Formats: sequence, structure tokens, C-alpha cells
Amino acid sequence: MEILDIPYKKIDGVSLYMDLFLPDDAQSVPLIMWIHGGAWKKGDRKWCGLKNQTARGFAVASIDYRLTTVAPFPACIEDCKSALVFLRENASKYSIDPSRVCVAGDSAGGHLAALMGVSSGHADWEPENADCSVQAVIDFYGPSQMRRDYPNNPNHIFEILNALLGENVLTPRGLMLAAAASPQTYINGSEPPFLLLHGDKDDIVPIEQSYLLRDELEKHGSTVLMHTVLGGGHCFDHNSPDVKAVVDNFLAYFLPCGETISHNDRKWK
Repeated sequence: MEILDIPYKKIDGVSLYMDLFLPDDAQSVPLIMWIHGGAWKKGDRKWCGLKNQTARGFAVASIDYRLTTVAPFPACIEDCKSALVFLRENASKYSIDPSRVCVAGDSAGGHLAALMGVSSGHADWEPENADCSVQAVIDFYGPSQMRRDYPNNPNHIFEILNALLGENVLTPRGLMLAAAASPQTYINGSEPPFLLLHGDKDDIVPIEQSYLLRDELEKHGSTVLMHTVLGGGHCFDHNSPDVKAVVDNFLAYFLPCGETISHNDRKWK
């Protein structure tokens, strides 16, 4: 079942929407909240990379957020958290289990998914007394360290980062904002399980960005699995057999349908 164009937030005259896809006969099913990519400046909810997970019993919500053409960081992460709050508040209406949520995204959306996974409780970004925790994160080739140099076309990358931050990333204030936008800044060992997927031929977001995130999570004892897509560039096929198998197995282990678990009770073997 599809429920399209659900309004979840209005801010500064801008209305934000989500599309919700539900399995047949949904009853308190786990949720995947999908965040689209597009360099934080383009794209919308109509691209949903894990929509096919409804066939495996998951609800999938694909959300919009304010792009950099509308407002700089942290508007995008604030909107993602507001979308999650809306879904939890309407969980019974949509037959969603609010205790089983995976946030996922690709490229810029992967960055935002990772940031959601590490920043639960960040009061400046969350509605008061809201539960913005997630139980799993799937990050497709998202940038994770916003201050690192990018070897390919750095001027273009810096232009994108400057638009995201609303400040030149190479200035003192820009560096401060870049740190605030980087998932590594918040890792402390309390993170939910992470799945990182990255192509080793990605010439937009280097695979080293996922290595950095993986290493920091591992250093703090958090559960993280990384899958390298050999020969994969940016925006590789999410539904190729090897990628789909990794995603399916991760979800089956850490967010199984029909069972309520805490991520602290499970470790990837």
C-alpha cells in the first residue's frame, strides 16, 4: 500500500512531505526511513532506494528535507529528526512499530542517516522531549568527514560544502560548522549497528570517507559492517544481488520482522 504526499512539517512557509510504503496486512511492522541524496541541494522523496523492502515486511518512509537552496545546515538534519518524530507519533495510525526503526540513505542522504545514528539526544536539532533514536543505520556512500580534502575536483566539492554549511569551509567558522556536520564528532560508543556500503571506484565521495567512519565506530566499540562494491562508482545499483543480500542480511539480523529487540542485545558475528 502506498500513502503519498503526507505533510509532516511546515517551517518558514516551506511544507515538507513524505511518502509511505506499507507491506500488505501491516501490523506493527519495523520501519525504514529513507533519506535521498543529491549533494544536499537537489533530489526529493520520489527516489527511494529501499522501497523494495516492503516485500520483506518493512514499512518504508521516503522523506523530503530542506535543501541548501532553501536553508543551510543544520536545517536538513533538523527536518530528518522531525520526520522521525512524526512517524513515531503516528505509529499506530500507520501500523509501524516505533521501537524498530532503521534510518538509511545514499550520498548526502547517507551522511544524514549516519548523522542521525550518532546524534540522538542533540537538543539543538530535536523537538523538546522527542525520541530521535534509531535502532540501525544503513549508509550508502555518504561523506562522513566534512573537513577532509577530496582528491577529485576539489573546487566543485568545496562549492557544495560551502552551500551546505552556509559558510566557506576553509574559514575558522566554516571549519567549526564542518565539524558539527561530521558524524565522527558525536561517536561515543552508544551508536546503533551501522552498515556502510561504498564502491571502490567512487570518484565523487572517496571510499576513504567510509573507512574513516568505520574506523571511528570500531574504535569506540560500536557494531559496524562495511561492504565494498568492487568496481562500483557513485550511485551503484542498490538492488544488485550482492548489495541486496548484504542489506537483507543486516536487516534480518538487527531489525527482524516479528521480534522486538534492543541493538545492545545483538552483535554482528
